[in-house]
Amino acid sequence: MAKQVSLFTLGESTSLPEYDAHRLLASTCFVLGIDPDDPDEEAVCAVVEQGAEAVFARNLAYLEAETRRAGELWKETCLAVPLLESIALKDTLESLRAFPARYQPRFFAHEIPADIDYPLSCPVPESTKGVNYVTAYLEQLKAECLFMQVFDRARCHAVLRAVHPQYGELILNLFEPVVATAVGCALAGCSVRNLTLSDDDRARIKSLLREASPRHMKNFLDEAALTACDQLGFHAAPANSPDVTNNRIRNAVRQVAINLIPRLRAALHHDTLNGVFPS
Repeated sequence: MAKQVSLFTLGESTSLPEYDAHRLLASTCFVLGIDPDDPDEEAVCAVVEQGAEAVFARNLAYLEAETRRAGELWKETCLAVPLLESIALKDTLESLRAFPARYQPRFFAHEIPADIDYPLSCPVPESTKGVNYVTAYLEQLKAECLFMQVFDRARCHAVLRAVHPQYGELILNLFEPVVATAVGCALAGCSVRNLTLSDDDRARIKSLLREASPRHMKNFLDEAALTACDQLGFHAAPANSPDVTNNRIRNAVRQVAINLIPRLRAALHHDTLNGVFPS
């Protein structure tokens, strides 16, 4: 902390405002891999044994490399974004554009100097901090966008307008309604790419799920999610493959499908699936 304060004040002072001291302490602990609120004894001992200077320098170099990777991930994500309306998504990406330039891993490594308003289908845990949060967020967002990008834009637009006519003005995840419809198509046995469910298709889904136990319903939805991914070309990557994008997409689709269970049970109780799979 003494060294951090000296560097932060350019050697001109040994004291600083309490607010900045708390920020520097939180950042230093984050870089060292120590939770200041609940320090793990083994982690603290490891820092002592290896030397705080060495651990800090090594981990700081990692964070700086991750910051550069975040810049590349941002570009890849922007190229993957489908041409759909979403003010929240546009504003979030615009804010993240400047993240590599605004992020200060030396002093404030735990902070996220960006406004992230667009929600993910599978949120990044709030305990994830700094550049680790941003890279995890962009990886998940890229996966969601790549899934939506394979569909015809007009069909995605129609699905989202069925959710709300002004969906682009809402803080709404675009991926979930598209996945729900794709999973519905897989359940009904029709083309997933069409993103269209007829009354007969919904009747087949009702017949399949009406008497299903919770375990069987979960199995049906999980299988439908994997079928949808396979039809769209997102096949499972081998365990030793460096590219895990397809696996991330498959996991996200499966999670959205499983999350449909409470809505499906309520819809089946009222003998209609229009609220889950709109026409």
